[in-house]
Amino acid sequence: MHSYTAFGLGISSDLQLPELAQDLAAATLAGAAVPEISIAEGSHHDWPAIQLSPHSTPTLAMAAGDWRLELEGVGWFRAWDGTRLSWERWDDSVSNRDVRTFLVTSGIGALLIQRGALVLQGTTLVREGKAVLLLGFPASGKSTLAWCLLQQGWQLLSSELSVVDAQGLVWPGVQQLKLWHDSAVALDLDWQQLPLVRRGLKRYALGPADLPVAADPTPLALIYGLGRSKRANHKSEKEKPKEGLITTVEDASSSSEQELFRAWARKSEREALLKLRNHAYQPRFYRAMAQEASLFLQASQLLKRVAVNELIAPDGITTMRSALEAVDLFNPEALFREEEPLTAVEDEA
Repeated sequence: MHSYTAFGLGISSDLQLPELAQDLAAATLAGAAVPEISIAEGSHHDWPAIQLSPHSTPTLAMAAGDWRLELEGVGWFRAWDGTRLSWERWDDSVSNRDVRTFLVTSGIGALLIQRGALVLQGTTLVREGKAVLLLGFPASGKSTLAWCLLQQGWQLLSSELSVVDAQGLVWPGVQQLKLWHDSAVALDLDWQQLPLVRRGLKRYALGPADLPVAADPTPLALIYGLGRSKRANHKSEKEKPKEGLITTVEDASSSSEQELFRAWARKSEREALLKLRNHAYQPRFYRAMAQEASLFLQASQLLKRVAVNELIAPDGITTMRSALEAVDLFNPEALFREEEPLTAVEDEA
């Protein structure tokens, strides 16, 4: 068995999980310490029957303290009692990497929720002993922005899942970035040498060996929700100037604004709470496993410690990297604009 530590928990696994930090103390003790989470191969035919939550789906069966995922072509996964995670391949063609992709995100995420943790869908980075959490749905640009920040001296604490405890500390977790092919090319990465996240996806994984990572729980200083400006979408095609041309003073100002990072603060506690609820890791998991009340309580407590801001990045990776050089994420007020930027509508998850 392999020993790891993540999210403040000891984890034993029959599969190697390079996305997590090795638990060297447990390895030295040769199993003397009892891990809080155990991951092992098993058969879905041995799973007991459960009374399904109405929030279950054809591929995702859930009840209080029990979570089960069936993915055609990948396999079966079960997390239960906040301590055990079972996996089974669909067939022998499924690689360990394909299995790991779901173990270290969905599977461990379900266990953390069962344990009553506050798990947010975001990437946390550390600098100067303080953490910044970037909330965002899949394909919102978290990994691309995170990679650019790492080049400026930040360290990765956790990606995809971020666990914040009652003291406002974010714990080291999954220390891996996943970049789509276009992003890898734009960032000048040698993508041909990077492993695929899983077969069938042109998405690449950068693990702890490739990245500067933080090893200690870190106080959370700020939360940003990542968004994309939709101001341009409010113009019709006929109103838009030809590419590369600025025809009016208004167009020039708009073009300049689009090359800057912009931010604004959530104006009410209700808005901020809704933001955290919607960006919990899989709100459906919380509802189905009877943990939604705990989610709201912990999110409310977190808001007493940490402010929630919105962050709009410039369009285009090259433009974003250039603009990022002048950005201090610990000083969101410097990014505030007179006018609130237009963003995508919140997903009422």
